[in-house]
Amino acid sequence: MAFFTHSFSRVIVLSFEPVMMSAMQNLIGQWLTSVKHYLLMCLLLSSPDRLPHNPFSLLLTGFAYFLVGLLLVDAEHSYVLICAQITLELVMLGLISYVGLNLRNSLPRFQQTFSALLGTNVIISAVTIPAYRFATSNGNSEDNLLIYVTLAFLIWNLAVLSLIFKRSFDISTHLSAMISFSYFIIFQLTVIWLFP
Repeated sequence: MAFFTHSFSRVIVLSFEPVMMSAMQNLIGQWLTSVKHYLLMCLLLSSPDRLPHNPFSLLLTGFAYFLVGLLLVDAEHSYVLICAQITLELVMLGLISYVGLNLRNSLPRFQQTFSALLGTNVIISAVTIPAYRFATSNGNSEDNLLIYVTLAFLIWNLAVLSLIFKRSFDISTHLSAMISFSYFIIFQLTVIWLFP
């Protein structure tokens, strides 16, 4: 009887293995689809409604965002401080998404909207941080060059945020630009106030 039970349980485990592998491949495939659309949104060519409805994809993107935060750790900024700022940003983006979608009676879009905001921030941060470090690491870092680089990345970030808000909230470009700019100002003031 013990042999039969052991053999039976082994058959059950072996029969679940392809199902588990298929589910994992599906999850990774959906996340890679999300990453493709994050990249396209950063180029202003896609929208949040094309993202898959998958909470695990959102969790993987959140994990990636905290990993990108490792690039910001230096002598002045600890990982705890960076994680606190990322958490603040996630809370603020989630709150804006919730309020905006709730006002438009489109709350089922929350996961896609939040995923788009998070994923595009991952892509923009992954590009911005090394570029800014490279620009400042050269011994001849001119202030004008740094100002132009910072301004270019800021405009890019605000344009992507505006696109996501416009398409998620189904509002005009002017209103989405005002929301994006207001978010940026409030976030920067909050960071300065909480983390002097």
